[in-house]
Amino acid sequence: MDTQGNKAAHVLVSEIKVAAARLQTSVLDRAIQVYGAKGLTPDTPLSYLWTWGRALRFIDGPDEVHLRGIARHELKKAKARHEG
Repeated sequence: MDTQGNKAAHVLVSEIKVAAARLQTSVLDRAIQVYGAKGLTPDTPLSYLWTWGRALRFIDGPDEVHLRGIARHELKKAKARHEG
């Protein structure tokens, strides 16, 4: 934010939100798979973590909203390079 301003930081934050949420879901999916049926029981925190992790993907807008903002930003950059 100090060097590029809030607009650039907003795009980077959106990228991080999408990547982190997807990675969290992927890691927990794999952990549940490794544990088998036990991964879905209260004996492990995996189902709880997966549920809240999945919910967090919607709290600040779904991935599609963030991806649309990222795409818009990238298209503007490409257009500026092409015209300039």
